[in-house]
Amino acid sequence: MGSRDLLREGEVRVISVTPVSRGVLRPSLVTLTTIALIVEGASRYSLVHRIEDWLVLILIGPLGLLTLTRIWRWRSHKVHVTNDRVVIEGGVLRHLRTSIEMRDVMATRLDQRVSERLTRRGYVYLETAAGPIAVGFVRHPGALCRLIDAERREGENHSVPLDTIYTYEDPDPYQLEVRPDEWQRRRHE
Repeated sequence: MGSRDLLREGEVRVISVTPVSRGVLRPSLVTLTTIALIVEGASRYSLVHRIEDWLVLILIGPLGLLTLTRIWRWRSHKVHVTNDRVVIEGGVLRHLRTSIEMRDVMATRLDQRVSERLTRRGYVYLETAAGPIAVGFVRHPGALCRLIDAERREGENHSVPLDTIYTYEDPDPYQLEVRPDEWQRRRHE
């Protein structure tokens, strides 16, 4: 998807973020370890050397396919922050796009465990009137929250001009006074 499909007229992209990879590391390590074992086994044993091509096809093929699909899924997920909205898009076979207007965002929330604070990762949520919307597990979530809050405040419409002068008018003190005997007399009438 190109940026011209994403942005409206007059809208400016502030930042695009790819969330933290999930489920990519283990298949990658298993694939690399299996390749190393096949190469080492082929150099030591003649039987493994003879069937090396079949071992690569049988063992590395599915692992490589799993690794590539996980990488593809991870790289297809993006979070775009513009001056008017937050766009969350992703999906491998079915491309999904969620758009949240900045005026609908009431607050941002950040959830982090201690280990996630140390690695500077965390979950970002947008609080709306319809309920919280998960942005995803991102790097530097505090910075993303501050950026969304700054764009949200920048787009707010201040209906009162900044040069307005407020005056204080002292209310009539007797208007707010309640006398118990008058109150009881009115109640009995």
